[in-house]
Amino acid sequence: MVKYGRPLTLDAIRFTLDDVRARFKSGEVTVLPLKDLLLSQVDATLASWTKSSLVHVINASGVILHTNLGRAPLSDLALRAMDNIARGYSNLEYDLEKGQRGARLDHAESLLRKLTRAEAALVVNNNASA
Repeated sequence: MVKYGRPLTLDAIRFTLDDVRARFKSGEVTVLPLKDLLLSQVDATLASWTKSSLVHVINASGVILHTNLGRAPLSDLALRAMDNIARGYSNLEYDLEKGQRGARLDHAESLLRKLTRAEAALVVNNNASA
């Protein structure tokens, strides 16, 4: 229960017991399974329910930034930076100099302005700029 949490574990137990009852009533099973077998079925159900459906694929489409294939892979450096900042709290929407709420776009705008020498920059998601 610790690994999956109480609600999901209870759902898996109920699912397993409902399955055993149905198979017993239909005659498919004539002897009720032992506790250890039931627990292993619950564990298998939980593992199945929580398994990620995302898998690595090879982009052989000819489209470099394919929207259906996750777009651009991130570099190890980018992943480490994200991992480092995501492991705790950050100043995402907090201006440390002013000691008050800030804007999350300030971080990206500052960097983009430096990289492009533009007067301003704006970051939007997906097709929000259209």
